[in-house]
Order: sequence, then C-alpha cells, then structure tokens
Amino acid sequence: MAGAELRAGVKRATARVVAALRHVRPRHLLLANVIVWLCVALLWWRCGIAGCPKVERLAAYQPGGATILLDRNGQEFADLSPIDHDVVALADLPRHVPDAFLAVEDKRFYEHNGVDLRRVGGAFLANIRARSYVQGFSTITMQLARNVWPQRLPGRERTLQRKVLEIRVAREIERKFTKDEILELYLNNIYFGSGAWGIDAAARNYFGKPASELRLSEAALLAAMPKSPVLYNPRRYPERALERRNLVLALMAEQDLVSDASAAESSSVPLNVRRDPPPRREDEVRVAPWFTEAVRRVLEDRLGEGVYTSRLVVHTTLDPSLQRLAERQLERQLDRIENGLYGLYEGERYTGGAPESTRYLQGAVVLMEAATGDVLALVGGRDYSHSQFDRATRARRQAGSAFKPFVYAAALAQGFVASQHILDDTLRMELPGGEVWEPMNYGGDFKGFMTLREALVESRNVPAVRLAQDVGLANVERLARRAGIRSDVPDVPSAAIGSGAVTPLELTAAYTAFANLGTAVRPRLVERVVDGAGTIVWQPEIEAQRVLDPAVAYIVTDILRDAVDRGTGRAIRQVGFGAAAAGKTGTTNDGTDVWFVGYTPDLVAGVWMGFDVPEPIIEGANGGQLAAPLWGRLMAAVYEDRPTPAEWAAPGGVVELPVDPATGLVLVEGCRPEAGAPVTELFVAGDEPASVCPAGTPARETRGVFARLTAWLERTWQRALHVLARHIGSEDERPIPPREEERYIGTPRLPRAVEVADPVVPADSFRPQLRIVIPALDSLRRPDSLPGDTLRAITDSLLLPVPSPAPDTARLRIDTLSPDTVPIDTIAPDTSSR
Repeated sequence: MAGAELRAGVKRATARVVAALRHVRPRHLLLANVIVWLCVALLWWRCGIAGCPKVERLAAYQPGGATILLDRNGQEFADLSPIDHDVVALADLPRHVPDAFLAVEDKRFYEHNGVDLRRVGGAFLANIRARSYVQGFSTITMQLARNVWPQRLPGRERTLQRKVLEIRVAREIERKFTKDEILELYLNNIYFGSGAWGIDAAARNYFGKPASELRLSEAALLAAMPKSPVLYNPRRYPERALERRNLVLALMAEQDLVSDASAAESSSVPLNVRRDPPPRREDEVRVAPWFTEAVRRVLEDRLGEGVYTSRLVVHTTLDPSLQRLAERQLERQLDRIENGLYGLYEGERYTGGAPESTRYLQGAVVLMEAATGDVLALVGGRDYSHSQFDRATRARRQAGSAFKPFVYAAALAQGFVASQHILDDTLRMELPGGEVWEPMNYGGDFKGFMTLREALVESRNVPAVRLAQDVGLANVERLARRAGIRSDVPDVPSAAIGSGAVTPLELTAAYTAFANLGTAVRPRLVERVVDGAGTIVWQPEIEAQRVLDPAVAYIVTDILRDAVDRGTGRAIRQVGFGAAAAGKTGTTNDGTDVWFVGYTPDLVAGVWMGFDVPEPIIEGANGGQLAAPLWGRLMAAVYEDRPTPAEWAAPGGVVELPVDPATGLVLVEGCRPEAGAPVTELFVAGDEPASVCPAGTPARETRGVFARLTAWLERTWQRALHVLARHIGSEDERPIPPREEERYIGTPRLPRAVEVADPVVPADSFRPQLRIVIPALDSLRRPDSLPGDTLRAITDSLLLPVPSPAPDTARLRIDTLSPDTVPIDTIAPDTSSR
C-alpha cells in the first residue's frame, strides 16, 4: 500500500515537473544540464586532487576525536570526550538495535553502493515541490563520512559541493568495507547529543546500561535521535522524542523488522531516560576536573555542539601547579576541621572510599589573575569521583560579611569618609510585612560609636545595616552588579550583611574591582580556541570595566588590609603569609557557610566551606577561624614560586590627614586630640571632614589673659543658653539640649543659633533620634525655606554631642522652638547609620 502511494506521488510530482519544463527552451535545458554535470565533475575531481580523507584510517578511528584542552603552558591536560564508552561489535548488539536505525535512516542500506538513487529522486521532487530544502537523501554510509570527517569535507552542509564530496567518500568507504563493517562503524560514531558519541555511550547516557542490553523501545528512541540530537533530546523535549520513537517503531513494523504486536507494546512504554548523564569512569585520572567541566559549559554556550564535532584545540587559563596547590590546601584544611582542630566536629567524615553519601564537609577555591580575570585554579568540591557538582561556579550560598566591602565602597563613593562615626547599638527595623528585624553582631555585643574603618575591620553587622540604609540598598546593589555579582541581591535590609546568595566564582571576580583599584574584570577560563587548521575560532577578550573611583577603591583596600593585619582576617598573618594582602571574612547564620575572599596586587582568591545541605560546621564557626587560615596557607604556597608584588601605590585624589580618634574630624595644625594620640586617615580629595581643635584653641592663641577671659565668657554664655533651653524644652516636651559636661564634635562654622540636643527616646519610636533645635523664625516654617548657608553648615560640619554611651544618630530631625514648625527630616550628618 505504501509503495503504491509512493509511486502515485512520484508520478504526480513528475507530471508537474514535466509541465514546468515545457516552458523551458531545449537549448536552455541542455545548457543547464551541461553546467550541472560540469560542476559535479569538477567537485569530484577537486576531492581527488585536494585529497579526500583516506578511508583506510576509518578502521582505527576512535569515536569523538575529542576537542583537547591545553593549560597556560601549552600542555594537554584533558579532552572533551564527554562520555566514556567502548566500541561495540555489531554481533554483540541485539538485532533490533541496528534494525531500528536501518528502518528510519536507510531501509535499502544492503541494496545500494553508498548512494540510494531512488531516495535521491524522491528528495529532488520533494524539494522542488516545496521550493526549499525539506528532504535529504543521505544514506548511512554518507552520514558516516560526514560524521567522521566534518572538517576534511569542505563546504557547508546542504550544499551541492558538500553532497558531491560526501557521495565521493561514501563510495570509497563502500569499496573498502563490508556492509556489516560500515553499519558497525556508523553505530559507534554517530552523535546522540548531550556529548554522547556512539551507541554504547548513548545507551549509558540515557538509560544507564550498555548497548548490548537495550530493549526494543530504548533502541527505537536512540534511532530517533541522530536526525536532530537537539530537537529530539528526550530530557529537553520528551513529547517530541516520544512521538518520533513511536514513528521508528511503526516503520520497523511496516518493514517487517518486528511484529505489529511488539511495536504496539513498545510504543506504550514510557521513555524512562536517566535524569542526568553518568559521570566518567572512576578509574580515569583527571586533572582539574571541575575546571574542565566549567570550560565545557563555556564552550557549549559559545559554540554549541560544534565543541564535539569540530575537533578543536582550546588554550585555557589553567595553571596546573596552582591547581594542585589549591586542591591540596583545601583538602588539608577540611581534614583539620574534621579532626577537631577548631572545635568538636560532629558531621559526616570524608574517607576517600566509595561513599554511602556525600553529606560530608565540602569546599571550593577560586584563584584568579587580578589584571586579566584569568582563572588560574578552580576547585569545585572535595572528590570529583563522589560528586561532580561544581560548588565554585554553580553553588549559590549566602556571602555573609564578605559582601560588606560593597556597602562601604558605595558609601565612600557618595562622600562618606572612613573616619566618620557610626553607631553600633541595638537596632530594630520594621519590615514590609510588619515583622520586626533586629540585626545582631557576631558575639551579640555592641561597641557604641565607632569609625567606618573600625566597623568594617571588626566586621560589625549593625553598623553595616545602618550604613546601607543611608547609602541606599539600590546603590549598593548597583555597585555589586557592576563589579560582577550576577546573582540577585535581595531588596531587604539584611542584604547589607550578605543575605544574598552568590557563587564563589562571581564573588571572587567582584573583588577584582578592589584589587585593580576600581576596575572590575570578568572571569575568563579560555584564552583562545583554534581548529585543526590552526585558525582561531574564538578568542574571548579581557572584559574590564571601571566601577569605582580609584581613590575610593584604594581606601577600601587600605581598610581591608587592616582587616587582614589586625581584624577578622588576622589568621592570615598568623599562618605565615606576610605579603601585601587585603580581604574580608564571611560567616552566615550559625556558621553554616564560612568564607574568605581576598587579594594581593596581582591575584584574587576566594575560599568557601560548608555542607551541601546547610548545617553548622562546628559550634561558633566563622570565616576568620576556618576560611582565613586556608586562604593564608594557599597564598603563602603560591608565592613560594612566584615574585611577591609591591604594595598598591596610592592613586591621585587620595590625601592622608591627622584625625582626632574621638571625633573622626581632621585636626587643625598645632592641635592635639582631647584624649590619646592622633591617627592618620585616608580621604578622597574634596571629601575631607571639617577641621577641629577639640582641646580648645591652639596653644599660641590662649596664652594671653584676654583670650582666656574670652573663652570663659563663651563657656558661661553657652551654659546659660543650655539652662534656658532645657527649661523651655521640658515645658513643651521638646528635646533636651546638651548638658554642660558634654562636648561637641564639629566646627565653629555652624551658626551659633543652632544647638544640638541630647538623644530622646519617644514612646512611639524604636530607636533614639537627634534633633537640632533652632530658634523660631517665620522663614523656617517650611523645609525649603531653610537658609542655604545654614543648611550647608549643618550638612557639611554638624556639631554633635558625644555622651557615653553614644546615642544613635541614624535619624536626624531639625525643629524650631516654635511648636507649629514643620520638621525637616533626614538631613545627613557626618555621623551616619550603617
């Protein structure tokens, strides 16, 4: 029946072609025939002259002919033969396996000599009828030629040139090999998608069994795939794959290769494919396996299936010696933790043998070149044979305090200064859903007022939250994203202390913005890709972007150097790494994740440790205790065979000035702090705070009797004003002005009419406020009517009292002494919330 329908279809198509040809002049038709046959002859001759592939080599051919990976020294360390498999003899396969392929791909395989002329005619008519290429005529032998030598056959697919050359090679194959040998070679070399070359690889990939054990329904599914391994991938498009599998079964029944009952029964069977491809064989020694798989994903995204069909040479950024160091140092630190060096460890232990589970402690390491972004080493876990999951590039875990540098960088970029005071004290914040959140510091204590520098060096949580609120979380998120954080930064206050989940690779890469003093560089694993002829197929450029003012990045780096020298990262110095280094620890709730991300002038490295299913590592685990020592030992080992770089040079726009530690303000020349010794601080030029002389006017100005009398009268007048203001404030339930024993931070530039009040804790508020009390003036009844000089004085050099314990200055209100005056909210003082 089917044959009669085919013959009728051919007759109808032929009649249409003949009708169309009646309008063509004979001489034009003759000329067209001559041109076509001349082209075919030339192409056939070209293959002979240029050198078609020598088909004798086909017998020794190994499937895949995989793309190879070279390290940065030019040495091969891996290939991208995706699935390990054996070449299967045709005699070892169930008969329904080759029959399924013959039914759908080449039913007259045993009848033709490499080219099925009947199929060529049918395809020709179908394409004319559709006026496009809708049907091919490739036989199994032609497909074998195409799959084995894709580069040795010039021209694009579906062109006359390519088809003529395929036919030429197919005829050569038919002369050199028997039909069974050709079919065996075909089954072992055809591509099935997901990196699987050959029938045995496909069987293991999709069904977890060797090809010799394939059932009829499974063989039919595999036979359905070579036409388009992507479109008929059963994992991605199961309905489409099921439909084509059943078509193969119907064709097998139609051609009497199986019974109708067997075909019907197999058609009712679900696909039952494995969810994930199997890992490589455990007995294979692999170098940098997670790095290799990361490169594979990059190439697949860029080049698609051509990674497996084009036999490429990939020059990568891998430094094999640094890779071995990273793997060794990670394993040693995990062993120390499991052996109780840092406290009682109660989790599962890694034994190295065949695991019952992989719930033991894991880790990840990323090592990059700061200037280029080249990834020199990448460790995605503890044992690749146990778990192929890449924790370095694919595991998103909360960053904890390792995210804080982006908060402080955003603040400095807005004009905040490192000497600025910020409050570390109880903070309650009402979230959109009505829930109240109280951030806590590690250890649960508070330290009152402290500088931004000290808050970051000591990794205080509450100041970071306050500062992010003042800076604006949107600005912090924008900076982090430009630096290289691709994961979402949640729009919640806790984002300031790292509640957002990131991968070790992206967080490490984002720190290049600090290491390069403002220039962030995207990570790069591939330097270039070349084909068999040496032509560059792809050469990714170094992607660098200026995201911070160099002066701001330098100050952040200087603070993070302090974090390494005397802050939460001081374990780095304790394990013996003494070169220039900066970085930040990270710890999440209950010590489930510990981080250290840091850098030297030429390298950036990040380490993470934790369980795949989050749970505390040990009691009190933190990044400074567990991750920083690993980072320090790794970098010490790295620089044993690498020149130690010089310190970062201060860029233009950075000024260093003496500061009063009690106030954070710059000391006037000749002045001394009220207590202790002055400290030096770095500032972006133009952002320096006001100058002050806390201990009074300079000595040379207070020696005279007149000067001392003037100072006494000033203090007496201020005391009188304070008493009066206290009385008025208590009567009107207004904020109480400062007591006389309190002192001011600031500058005499602030108008004398402005007084700063003590903290008041209203009953309807969850934190103290400071209020500036200004005598009642009609011109101050609206916020926009505040005199410009006064507003500038307030925002530039605000006088603030510093009682002990220090108040919360996160919120500032400016009121007049007149009860009906509208308050002016949220004028940012030099002391800010974090």
